[in-house]
Amino acid sequence: MEKPINKPVFSLKWKAGLFFGGLVFIFLSSFPLMVNWNMQQRFELFRLEIQQQYQQQLFGQLKTGSEELQRLAEFILAFSPGKVESNKLSNIEQALTKHRSELELHWNVTQAWIIDFPTQKLGGWGQPLPNTIKALIPLTIKTEKAHSYINCYQGCQQYLLLPILSEAETRHVLILGYNISNTLLAFQSQTGADVAVISNDSDEHALRRKDNQIWGKHINALTSFSDNIDFLQQLAKYYNFDNIDQHGLLVRDKRLPVEFQIIKIDNVDDVMLIIIDDIHHQQQAILDVTYRSIVISLLGVILIGGSIFFFLSAPLRRLSSVSRALPLLGQKQYASARKLINPNPEQKHRRLDELDLLEDSSYALSSQLEGMEQAIKERTDSLNLRTVELRDERDFVKNLIDTAQLMIITLDKQCNIISFNKFSEQMTGCSEHDVVGTPIEPFFKTQQWDNVHAILNDLTHTHLAVSQLETDFIHKNGDVRVISWLHSSLTVADGDAVILSVGLDVTDKKRSEEQMLWMANHDALTELYNRRKFNSDFKKLLNQAQRYKREGMLLFLDLDQFKDINDSCGHNVGDQLLQRVAQSLLAISRSTDIVARLGGDEFAIILPETDLHGAITLCEKITDSLKNIDFSHEQARYTISCSIGITKFPLNDLTVDDLVSNADIAMYQAKSKGKNTWHLFTSDDMARTELKARVKWKQKIVDALNHNRFQLFYQPIMHIQSRTVSHYEALLRMWDDNDQLHLPGLFIQVAEQTGLIHRIDHYVLEQGVAKIAEQNLQHQDISLSLNLSGHAVVDPELQPLLEHLITQYGAQADKLIFELTETAAVADIPQARELMQELIRLGCRFSIDDFGTGFASFRYLRELPVSLVKIDGSFITHITENEDDRLFVQALVTIAKGMGKQTIAEFVENAETLALLETLGVDYAQGYYIGKPQPELLSGPPELD
Repeated sequence: MEKPINKPVFSLKWKAGLFFGGLVFIFLSSFPLMVNWNMQQRFELFRLEIQQQYQQQLFGQLKTGSEELQRLAEFILAFSPGKVESNKLSNIEQALTKHRSELELHWNVTQAWIIDFPTQKLGGWGQPLPNTIKALIPLTIKTEKAHSYINCYQGCQQYLLLPILSEAETRHVLILGYNISNTLLAFQSQTGADVAVISNDSDEHALRRKDNQIWGKHINALTSFSDNIDFLQQLAKYYNFDNIDQHGLLVRDKRLPVEFQIIKIDNVDDVMLIIIDDIHHQQQAILDVTYRSIVISLLGVILIGGSIFFFLSAPLRRLSSVSRALPLLGQKQYASARKLINPNPEQKHRRLDELDLLEDSSYALSSQLEGMEQAIKERTDSLNLRTVELRDERDFVKNLIDTAQLMIITLDKQCNIISFNKFSEQMTGCSEHDVVGTPIEPFFKTQQWDNVHAILNDLTHTHLAVSQLETDFIHKNGDVRVISWLHSSLTVADGDAVILSVGLDVTDKKRSEEQMLWMANHDALTELYNRRKFNSDFKKLLNQAQRYKREGMLLFLDLDQFKDINDSCGHNVGDQLLQRVAQSLLAISRSTDIVARLGGDEFAIILPETDLHGAITLCEKITDSLKNIDFSHEQARYTISCSIGITKFPLNDLTVDDLVSNADIAMYQAKSKGKNTWHLFTSDDMARTELKARVKWKQKIVDALNHNRFQLFYQPIMHIQSRTVSHYEALLRMWDDNDQLHLPGLFIQVAEQTGLIHRIDHYVLEQGVAKIAEQNLQHQDISLSLNLSGHAVVDPELQPLLEHLITQYGAQADKLIFELTETAAVADIPQARELMQELIRLGCRFSIDDFGTGFASFRYLRELPVSLVKIDGSFITHITENEDDRLFVQALVTIAKGMGKQTIAEFVENAETLALLETLGVDYAQGYYIGKPQPELLSGPPELD
């Protein structure tokens, strides 16, 4: 007889109802909290933005008042144009007196004084000046700059101190003061917020009541006084002054319906502004929304909880029947279980749910249990087969690990070796049999082992996922390799290995990286710092000198007559000389000095914490050391000397480029003295005029770059035989802000000296590529010749930029011709050749410009991969009447054709010159006779007379 199953005391229906009801209650209860939190966060952000706007608005009002006062002062000074002589001060005084009523009525000006140095009043009106304002007079005269200051000694006044230039010096100051009450009222009107002004001073005409002071300071001004005085007093009661004396601090107290923002004014220590804004209604709105959310949540709990209880009752009854039937299956009472389950036959005619599936599954389980024993036996056989397969896989993985070109080692908790693959044996010289069970520590350097051991220990105890590091690894014979390790923790139930260490030999890679890093910071020829490293270190030293008030010196060296040696003896000999000079400079410099080669035969030495005497001493050592260099070539001995420019740093907030420019100017001054000497840059130097002009042109160049005021003009280059335009030369022009057009000769040198030449090169490159792409779209088969500066040769960004532009615009690289001047190309032939070969690989061509002006032009023609040679115009201008020019051009054409290069003649100004060039075999002609530079390309062939 079947044993009946007792009915549970607390049914699953009620448990489920209480559980899901509790979940709903928790979820809906969190809704008001989230709403309140979200409202509070939005309120905080909103108030922060509002207070920032208030602060900007208030400072804007004060700044506007100061600027209007300054314009008023300048208008008053306009009575005496130019420099104000002593006999003209009376005119200003009379103007102040005459217009006093207008100044007081319309401008709120309460004080106007003319003061000379130190503080003698020359005229004016109004109350005597506070001592704080008087103290600013010497500073205004010294800096010759206008100063604005707020003082509340005589009511809250904003004072403007304007220096007056008199008899070539500044000895007088015009002081205007006006009441800022209108500014505060305007702020209140625009924002709706109130402002309080608090200071240490009390206006002698203000009310002296006890409630006019907080924190022992005076309330000099307060908008909506009656509404806000109580709030300020309560603020002073709740908070100490030291706790809120911070600029921009927001104070919001639950006991007060307003919010305070503390405003500190720069350079005014005794005046504080407090912005007061009513936030009561906003906070009340947050509470209202929170209360509504709570009511909605309670209603949701009741509605959803009741619905869940109603809909779960019937399914839970069916589930209870299944729960009573399942134990019967364990007792093999399959018939009783099926009787309890008894699936509804009508379920076939409706959509099934999970309970239907559970009942069907339980009903079918009785028959399935009978075949369980057979299934278990089959599973056992399958597991045995899988064990064999896993053994084969283990052997495969072992062979794979042994053949991998990685060190694969497993370790136990004591960092003893458990396994060791074949590559590890190669890297250590030890067999696996010899090292298994021994510590791995001997393979690491002593100073590195502590760090490695700490990482391995963390992996064994804290089960970190992975740890990566690089260490030296010692071979048995003492050789050291650099290994990049990836250590990871293992979870092995029945083994000792707990750490897997995988190592990659990166020795060769590390050596390459160190070499590349060295090359990035050093000059390959002299092994000195290069310009990049020099600029980086100089910036750091300059910042330190400015911060700690230290002085240093900068030396700029240029070898005398180096170009003659380089041209006559060859670049190899010139390079040897540069190396000898570099060694000499290093030998006589201190270890703290920075010696760099900036390019060509230019060197620079930074002397930190050195005065002028130390710099001069080093200059004398340099000249003596270079003079003693025994340098000869082909039985000719050369005396080596240099010209040195000196400048100190820091100097008037000048940048690194400005200081190098100053030293460069001083170096040229030294050359003008006769070379082999030094010159100190000073503000009175005759080269100062050149520096000012350079600064002016530098600003023009920057403005032109920023406002797209550079423009390319195109001059046609004609194929002489066919009389057709083969290509155009793109010539750069610059428009200034007065719409005046400037040729490159006026600004290129300044751009090179100030480092802006790279931006100009990049601009020309982009515009040229874009023009070629435009012509391609119009099916115009035209090539374009672009001029690159000498600095382009050492520009690391040039090639990547060109590749990017060609891809971006879809231009054809074979339509690009780059022109390099002979001087720029031979300044660094290896670098120039490398750049040219890289761009030729892209499909570009090269032309050498101004050919024939150098000392060894034909030798450079052989060494550089150019396809076009542009003959310098000085040989073309008078070729029809100058036999020497004609012979030179004929020889050049002959040599160029022998080398497989084509020639271009520039400065072709008439038909006679063109005819002669055709006779001499010149391939192309360029000049005003062919066509002048124009913003657009020609629409047809050139019109020749």
